[in-house]
Order: sequence, then C-alpha cells, then structure tokens
Amino acid sequence: MTLLGALRDIFIVAQFEVLRAIRTWRAMALFFLYAIAASGAAYIFTQVVLAIENGLAKQLGVPETQVAGAMLTELMSSDTFRSLLEGMVGSEAAVEHVLNVPVLAVFNLWFSFALIPFFAASASAESVSIDLRSRSLRFEALRTGRMELILGRYVGQLVLTGIASMLSIFGVFAVGMWFMRGNDPVVLMGWLFWLTLRAWFFSMPFAGVGVAASQLTTSPAWARVMAVGITAGSWLLYGFANWMSANEYPIIADLLFQILPQGWMHQLWEPTAWILPAIVCSVLGPVAVLVGFIRFAGRDL
Repeated sequence: MTLLGALRDIFIVAQFEVLRAIRTWRAMALFFLYAIAASGAAYIFTQVVLAIENGLAKQLGVPETQVAGAMLTELMSSDTFRSLLEGMVGSEAAVEHVLNVPVLAVFNLWFSFALIPFFAASASAESVSIDLRSRSLRFEALRTGRMELILGRYVGQLVLTGIASMLSIFGVFAVGMWFMRGNDPVVLMGWLFWLTLRAWFFSMPFAGVGVAASQLTTSPAWARVMAVGITAGSWLLYGFANWMSANEYPIIADLLFQILPQGWMHQLWEPTAWILPAIVCSVLGPVAVLVGFIRFAGRDL
C-alpha cells in the first residue's frame, strides 16, 4: 500500500470512529460530562478568587465585594495570589507571563492538565476492544491494514477529545462572564481557545495509552481499568521523578522527565517554548499506540 493510500484509509477509519460515537450518543455524553466538569471547576475557582479578594478587602479596610474580579488588579499583586498562580504554572518565571493572561483561562488550562489525561485515556479505551469482543473488527481488517485501522481509531479519538475540550470553553466562558467582573469577552475567549489547544496536545499520549490498552483485551471495562490505571501510574511516576530530582538522583529523574508527558507539562505554559513539548506529546501518543499494536498485530480477529 502506498503512503497516500495508507493516509486515506486512516482518514476514513477516523471519520467512521467519530461518526459512530456521535450516532450512538456516546460522544454527546462525553462532551456534556467534560463541559459540566470544566464549568463546575471554573465556578468553584471564581468563588476561591472571591474569598481571597474579600480577605484582601478586610486587610485594606475597604467594603467586601459580592462578585469575583472587582479587586483583580490588587489581587494580582498580592503574595497569596501569586503563590496560587505559581502552584498552577510550576515556576515563578512563568507567573510573570500568565499575569497578562485572564486568570480564568490560566485556571482552565491547569484544570485541563489534571482532567484531560483521564478523559482521553478512558474514552479511548473502548475504541478497539468493543469491536474485538463482537469480532466485527475483522470485516474492517479485510479492507485495510491493521496499522491503518488502529491509527485511524487513534486519530478519531483525538478528534473527539479535541471537540470535547473546545466545546467546554463555552461553559467556562459563560461562567467567567456571569460570575466575574473585568473580563473582556474577546480576550477571554481567545485565551481560552489558545490555551485549550495546548491541553489537547497534552492529551495525545494518554489517548494513545487508551488505544493501546484497548488492543490488549476484548473487554472494554478491563481496557478502561488498564488505561486509567496506567494514567494514574504515570502521575505517581512523575511524583517519584520529582522526589529523585530533589534527592541527588538527577540522571534517572531527567530520563523519566523526558519520557513522561508530565515532564513537559510546565513548558506548555511558556509563550513560545510550548511548541517543543507539543511536538513531543504528539510523538509519545503514537508510540504508546504501537506498544499495544505489538500484541494486536498477531492476534486472531
């Protein structure tokens, strides 16, 4: 098969994956759940900002406010809020950059980094296993190669994850305009879109983990357990790498930081340096898929 033919087959399989998810309403449920989670988290964040602002108002001896954002300028210069931002972005240097970004967009990216890996892994985990169980996958395999089939499923899952994350922007935007003051609608929407794009790149390795797990079993439930477990394990391994880095084991820590998506996470906050980690994440995703393909390539469909 030629490269052009392989790319065409990957596109067709990905298109089928997306349309099937929409036709069965599975995609709609995923989109709704992701939007609710992002919007709910954004609302909670506005209440945290409101509480910090009222605490600052007491210190300054001025009236408290009922809506978050009324004292955002003063809040940005407070040590408490800067510490909160530093905890989100991971470094004091990055704080200086995000001070020019709507704070709700900053929070949404931080929350996406925590949520989207599990969302991508869980949603992708049944992409292959559900058809392995019914053995309907063999009819697709008669029309294209196994590699094209699996990569098409992976691309389809990336599209679904991208749509879910982008649709959630509208819920977060509504929260920002309704429950916070001082948000320019054009600026807020622009930054929400731009930062959510970075979160989508971060989701790619975990979607790959989901597709890899889905190739190993005919049970979608077990595939989801494996995918979510591996995703949780990667966060534990990242914490272990941080511990090793702080305890004079830098060589091992640096190796783990290179192969774990989380090791590139903080660079995704940078204004221009985020492009390299985005490229790395887009490579780690297919690598994860290929790990599962080693088993899938020789199995009886």
